[in-house]
Amino acid sequence: MQIVGLILLTLVIGFGFTERQMTKVSAFDLHALVIVSGGSFAAIMVSSSVRTVWHTLLCLRELLPIPGPLEAGTARLEDARRRFVALWREGKRVQAVEVAERSGLPAIERMLELVLGRAGKESVDSTFLELRHAELARWQPPTTNWELLARLGPSFGLVGTVTGIVVLFRNMGNDNLNIGAAMSLALVSTLYGIAFGAGIAGPMGHYLRGLVDERLGALARCQQSTVELIERGLGEPGAGRGA
Repeated sequence: MQIVGLILLTLVIGFGFTERQMTKVSAFDLHALVIVSGGSFAAIMVSSSVRTVWHTLLCLRELLPIPGPLEAGTARLEDARRRFVALWREGKRVQAVEVAERSGLPAIERMLELVLGRAGKESVDSTFLELRHAELARWQPPTTNWELLARLGPSFGLVGTVTGIVVLFRNMGNDNLNIGAAMSLALVSTLYGIAFGAGIAGPMGHYLRGLVDERLGALARCQQSTVELIERGLGEPGAGRGA
């Protein structure tokens, strides 16, 4: 992936120096758009694995009108936790077990195992620490990539600006001096870079960071509920029999 990223980065920069027929500054400049967006994602490819790059792009699903995988998964986790805890407290153990087994969620399944085994606090803490690490390993890299894109956008806007200035100086020796094309690239690249970083990548990274915090909070509530159910079970009459 690193080699592909370097090749793409080279192609993006080379594309910025190709000849254009523009004669005036325009609000839309394809070369500027390619340099900012293509260059930023090429840099991400250089610093990430194939899986992380793909996951970074898939995080855009969180912006759709319907909940994305991260938001929807957290909602499912919260709903399953509430139903499991409510049924267990009401003494409906069979139904609670069915809810946990049908949830398909590792956190809820581990809750069931820990409660049934009346695990100690250290075991509960260790289990949920492992679950939190797993969630961070999955969602932290793409979130970090979007936060990095917020900084790379303006940087590649500056790359486009420098490219436009170089093209302008190069054309000064020609009889047909095309100032419009060079100035469009120089000016619009900066605009695109700032807009992409501050208006898209930055908010996206912040939004994903909030969703990850919500997932970790849901896991913390699962851990607390597990401890409470275990303590409740140990305090019931006859809980220590057969130990």
